[in-house]
Amino acid sequence: MPDRVIVEVDEDLSDLIPGFLTHKRADIGTIFEALTRHDYAEIGRIAHRIKGEGGSYGFESMTEMARGLEQAVAVRDDDAVMTLARQILSYLDRVDVVYQPSKD
Repeated sequence: MPDRVIVEVDEDLSDLIPGFLTHKRADIGTIFEALTRHDYAEIGRIAHRIKGEGGSYGFESMTEMARGLEQAVAVRDDDAVMTLARQILSYLDRVDVVYQPSKD
């Protein structure tokens, strides 16, 4: 089994994180489908959303991969789009969330 990725998240987000991760997995499925149609606008919108939401929830690695995905879309590099989408999916498969007490 690949190495687990530990992400520490504020416990105040504990009710949102499972749904967030489920939605990101669905987003990657949509990217795969959009890639078959060469729908770069759709892929770009999803990549941008993942980039922003990943950082907001504390998933910085996901944000970085989504940034690369945006760049791949900009130059219409199908192989890079596929590779990065697979990397995000692998990350989602390996992530373990550890909730930390709020800093308030």
